[in-house]
Amino acid sequence: MDKRAEEIRKMSQKGPIQLDRGSYDGGNLPRAEITRPANIAERDGRINCPVCDEDISARAKKCRHCGEVLDPDMRREKMSERRAATGRAYTRNKNKVAAAIFAILLGWIGVHKYYLGRVGQGILYTLFFWTGIPGLLGLIEGIIYLTMDDERFWEKYG
Repeated sequence: MDKRAEEIRKMSQKGPIQLDRGSYDGGNLPRAEITRPANIAERDGRINCPVCDEDISARAKKCRHCGEVLDPDMRREKMSERRAATGRAYTRNKNKVAAAIFAILLGWIGVHKYYLGRVGQGILYTLFFWTGIPGLLGLIEGIIYLTMDDERFWEKYG
């Protein structure tokens, strides 16, 4: 997701590609000259966020609507801090709604723990499913997942 958002941001800043058909690189294919038309560049210092498409300042380093870090240097710094704190890369490959549904419906056997990569806890839930405690915990965890902020969920579960 981060890579795609960065590509979208770069594309929106550059505008449409215009080919300079008169120049060649020694071969027979025309060299692409990428230009940024003045009318698309910025509207009074405003741009759209590449993630949530809300109107933000062109100098913004972070979107005030979705919280996405737009500045590449700040993004690298934030990623390295997360990597150092958790020992693993920060990704957004887990869906919190899916984890919540697994927890509420199949929490008694620990399916949500396996989905979130907590295999050890999933084995414990599977071993003790007959007590009913994992089912109650799964219901509570499902509600917690649904009410948790997206960024906090992804930081914790990746």
